[in-house]
Amino acid sequence: MSQEKPRRPEQEPIKYGDVFNVSGKLSSQPIGQRDAEAMQSAEDKTLGKARKDGPASLMSSAAQKNEDAGFMDDDIATNIARKEGVAVSQTYDSGKRVITETLGGQVLGKFVEDTNGADPLKKNK
Repeated sequence: MSQEKPRRPEQEPIKYGDVFNVSGKLSSQPIGQRDAEAMQSAEDKTLGKARKDGPASLMSSAAQKNEDAGFMDDDIATNIARKEGVAVSQTYDSGKRVITETLGGQVLGKFVEDTNGADPLKKNK
């Protein structure tokens, strides 16, 4: 899904554009722990748990590296996350579950999973 770009020596924090295919202001924003926590909370609420391969996991790892390198404090959130928010949605179609995770309206991750025809959003009669 995401293609991590090669990193130069740790002279600046890891930014969203280094990890995700995003553009505009978001691409130049450093990844902070509060953003990662917000995405993890959204994953937990929508999916029942955080994805090990999802954006929250990647964000948490990058945020920790930013903290360890002294670039950010653990209580920093980007203005984009605070003002425009994070969202995790899931839809079901033709036996597939589609999970989309966004930050500030930009897609950080999209996953398609086979559900063997089951659609838990529809109630069986």
